[in-house]
Amino acid sequence: MGSLEARYRPAGAADDTAKRRTQKSKSFKEVEKFDVFVLEKSSGCKFRSLQLLLFAIMSAAFLTLLYTPSVYEHQLQSNSRFVNVGWIWDKTIPDPRYVSTMPVQWDDVYKTIESLNGGEQKLKVGLLNFNSTEFGSWTQLLPESEFSIIRLEHANESITWQTLYPEWIDEEEETEIPSCPSLPEPNFPRGTHFDVIAVKLPCTRVGGWSRDVARLHLQLSAAKLAVTAARGNRGVHVMFVTECFPLPNLFSCKNLKKHEGNAWLYRPDSKALKEKLRLPIGSCELAVPLKAKCKLITISAVFNVSA
Repeated sequence: MGSLEARYRPAGAADDTAKRRTQKSKSFKEVEKFDVFVLEKSSGCKFRSLQLLLFAIMSAAFLTLLYTPSVYEHQLQSNSRFVNVGWIWDKTIPDPRYVSTMPVQWDDVYKTIESLNGGEQKLKVGLLNFNSTEFGSWTQLLPESEFSIIRLEHANESITWQTLYPEWIDEEEETEIPSCPSLPEPNFPRGTHFDVIAVKLPCTRVGGWSRDVARLHLQLSAAKLAVTAARGNRGVHVMFVTECFPLPNLFSCKNLKKHEGNAWLYRPDSKALKEKLRLPIGSCELAVPLKAKCKLITISAVFNVSA
């Protein structure tokens, strides 16, 4: 039987079988090489993706660090034109009583102050109650000027208009001596002088808008700054950015130098303003206490008798 199989087997059968086995082994090797290549390529793609993701995260972290308030504040403070601007990015929630949502008309502001200082516009400007965006607009409006942010703590919420202007006080001082609550003073570096003090005033445009403690506080602060921060005998200009008319008891119409839209520019008489600031801030206190008034009358009577 074995001889018959050998007799009828083709002559090249053994060679064909060997070739097939060789081709199969080559095919398996090529498949294995391809699998390894695919694995290496896919792992390389994953590694590149991880590299790109890591680069994106690092870039975002760098940009976040670069534009954080502390870094930006340091950049501004390194420039001599900006003074005391760090507090403007405080994380505290702004007091809604002091916030003015009115958009500033910068063309009107520029028209109001363009002629100051001989038109050179190299001014020392104190800014009160402006936000960080508006501060940036000021620096673009007057790029040659020097700016300082004036700090002002807000009045206690317990102080109302009724507190400052009560319907009745004990004028005879039988039970107590009437007195007015104190409002925080504007805070700025000692010895600082300004050409212009710019203040943004809130205005609700509803009934009783003039009876606003925050609005009064800001105007009193501007008056105090005009007295203490004037540059020698040149005086200081006070600009109010507001929709509502400024307080005429402090800033009279005769001292109004220019008015454009919502920008009001005053040049107050510092001596007259100083006398006004000596008075109580409201009817909550007598201008001259009764006991002091009695002493003045007594002294006056003595002088009249001796004369």
